[in-house]
Amino acid sequence: MTYMYYASAVLLVTFSIYQPFITKLDKAKYGALGGASLISPFVIDYYNRATITNIQQQHHHQNMTSILHLTHTNASNMSVPSVTSPQSLFSDAAVLFMLTAFIVSVCGMFTRWHFPITFIKPNASSLVSGFVRHGLSILIILMAITSQYASLQSASFALTTIGLLWYIAGPYFVRRAKVIAAVSVISTLVCFFICCTAYNHSKLYAASILDCTLFVLVLVLSCNAIDYLDTILNTYPHLVQKDKSKQAALQNQASFAYWMAVAQLVANLPNESDLTASPIDDFETAIRALGSASRSWKTMAALFPVNLRQDLCLLYAFFRTADDLVDDAPTPKQCEQNLITIRRFLREVFFLTQANKQRYQQQDLTLPGHINWNYYATLLPNEDVLAIFRNFARISHYLCPRAMSELTDAWEQDLRGEPVKKQKDLLNYAALVSGTFGELCTCAIMYKMGRGNWGKQKNNKARNEDVLSRARATGQCLQLINIARDVIADSLVGRCYVPLQYMPYPPQNMYHILKFARKPLLVGEQTLKSFSIRILGLADQISERAQKGIDGLPEEVQDSIRAAFEIYMAIGPTLVNDPGFPLRAKVPKRQQQWIALRCIYGFRGPVSRALSATFYEMVSIYSRAFTRLSNTRTTAARAAVVAAAVN
Repeated sequence: MTYMYYASAVLLVTFSIYQPFITKLDKAKYGALGGASLISPFVIDYYNRATITNIQQQHHHQNMTSILHLTHTNASNMSVPSVTSPQSLFSDAAVLFMLTAFIVSVCGMFTRWHFPITFIKPNASSLVSGFVRHGLSILIILMAITSQYASLQSASFALTTIGLLWYIAGPYFVRRAKVIAAVSVISTLVCFFICCTAYNHSKLYAASILDCTLFVLVLVLSCNAIDYLDTILNTYPHLVQKDKSKQAALQNQASFAYWMAVAQLVANLPNESDLTASPIDDFETAIRALGSASRSWKTMAALFPVNLRQDLCLLYAFFRTADDLVDDAPTPKQCEQNLITIRRFLREVFFLTQANKQRYQQQDLTLPGHINWNYYATLLPNEDVLAIFRNFARISHYLCPRAMSELTDAWEQDLRGEPVKKQKDLLNYAALVSGTFGELCTCAIMYKMGRGNWGKQKNNKARNEDVLSRARATGQCLQLINIARDVIADSLVGRCYVPLQYMPYPPQNMYHILKFARKPLLVGEQTLKSFSIRILGLADQISERAQKGIDGLPEEVQDSIRAAFEIYMAIGPTLVNDPGFPLRAKVPKRQQQWIALRCIYGFRGPVSRALSATFYEMVSIYSRAFTRLSNTRTTAARAAVVAAAVN
C-alpha cells in the first residue's frame, strides 16, 4: 500500500495548490480522464482473462487432435498473460485515478497563465500546418501499427490515442511544446517513482519508464486538446451555432449541450488556415493596449477561467480606450466628436433599427453584419482603436445597453467639467463610472460561467437585478477609493471630484485652486487628507453591500474578485496611517500578496480557520499513518533478517 500513500500525498499537495483555480472544464477533465484511468486496470484484466481462456481452449483442442508431440510442447510453452487479484486491481485503479488527477492539475497550473487563443495561428503557412497536423498524425498511427505487430499492446494503444489527438490539435501542441514537455517530464518522473514503490503483485510495479511516459503523454495531450477545442468554441461559436441567442447554452462546460457542441466541432473541425484571423489579431491588439498600466487588472484577471478572462480583457480594453478617446483627445472639440462616435457605435451595436438593417459584406462571421466598419475606420484615430471596437461588438450580445448608456453619460459629465456639488452627486458619479462597469463585468461573468444571458432587461428570467445592484455597489465602492486616493494626482491634471460641500466657504476658491490652478499643495496636505478620509467613509458605508455583491457571483470567480476588492480597500488604512498625503497611496506588495493568498485560498473568518485546522489535522493523521506503516515494514524486515541469521 506504500504507493497509494505516495500517490495520495502527491495529489494532496498538488490539489491544495491548484484548488482555487479549478474550473468547470478542469472538473470535466478530472471526471472523463480520471474515469478512464479508473476502469483501465479492470479492462486490462478482463482482456488478460479472455486471452488466457482462449489459450486454454486452443491448448485443449491441440491436446485432443495433435499427432506430433512437438505441437503439444509448443502449446504448453506459449506465454500466458497473468491475472491480478481483485484487491490489487482496486489499488491500481485508485492510484491511476490519483495520478491522473495530479497530471491534470499540474497541466492546469502550467498552461492557465497564457491565453490558448494566442497559440492558434490562422495566418501561418497552410502547408506547414497541414503537414504538422495530418502528416505527423499519420506517422504516429503507423508507429502504433508497428507496435501492434511487435506485440506491444499498451504502446500501440497509447500511440493510437496520441495520433488521434494530434490530428485534432497538432499545430497547437507544437506551439505549446515547452509547457507540454515540462509537464510531461515532471509527471513522468513522479509516476515512475510511484510505480517503483508498488508491490510485486501489482501491475504498476512492472511498468517501465516508457509506459509511464506514454501514459503521461496521453493525459497531457488530452488536456491540451480539450483546451484547444474549448478555445475554438469560445472564439468561433458560429462554427457550431450561428444564432447568438442560443450560444449561451454553450458556455457551461458541465452541460450536455456544451459537449454535444464539442463533438460537433470535432466532427467538422476546420484547419487553422480556414479560421478567420481577425478575432485573434484584434484580441492581441487589446492585450497590447492594456499595457503595463493595467498590470493590476491583468493580474486579477489571471485568476479567472480562461474563457472569462479573455472576454473581460476585451471589455476592459474597450472601457479604457473609450475613456482615453473622450478625456485625452488633442482638443475639446475632438473629445466631443469622439463621444458622439462612441454613442453612435453603441446604438448600432445594441439596437438593430430599420435604418441600419443593411448587411455589409464581410469575411469575419464573428462580427455583426449590420455595422459599416469602413465608416468607423474613417472616424477612429487608428487601426488599433478600430480593432478594440470590433472586439466589443463581438461580445456585445450579452452586455446591458442601459449600463453602457449610463457610462457615456459619465463621460459626458467629465467633458462638461461641472463641479461635484454635493456628496450624493459624488455617489452618483461613482455609480455611473465604475458601478456600470461592475454591472457589465457581472453580465460577462454570468454569461461565460453558464448562468445565461443577462444583457437583455425585459422578460429575462436569467437576469437577477439584486445581484446586479450589488455589483454596481462594488464598482461604486472601488471608484470612491480611487477618487480618495487620487485627490492630488487628479488636481495636477486638471480634475477635481471633491464635493463643494466638503470645502470651506466660499468653495469656489478652493475648487479653482484644485482644478484650474492645479496647485493642490496650496490647499494643504491635511486639508486634502480630510477630504479623502470623508470619501473613504462613504466607501465604508457601502462596503458591506459591495461584499454581498461578490457573494452573489459564481464560486469560480468570488475569491479573485474578493482579493482585488480587499486590496483596494486596504488603500484606505494605508492612506489614513500615512503622516502626510502621498501622491498616490499604494498598498505594500507584501501586504497585497498576503491579502491575495488569504482570499484565494479561503482563509477568511472563523469558518475558514476551522477548515484550515481540519486540513492540517488530516495531514497530521496521514503522516502518523504513513509513519506507522513504515515502522511496521522496517520491524518486519529486521525480524526477517534476524530469523535468517539464526537459521
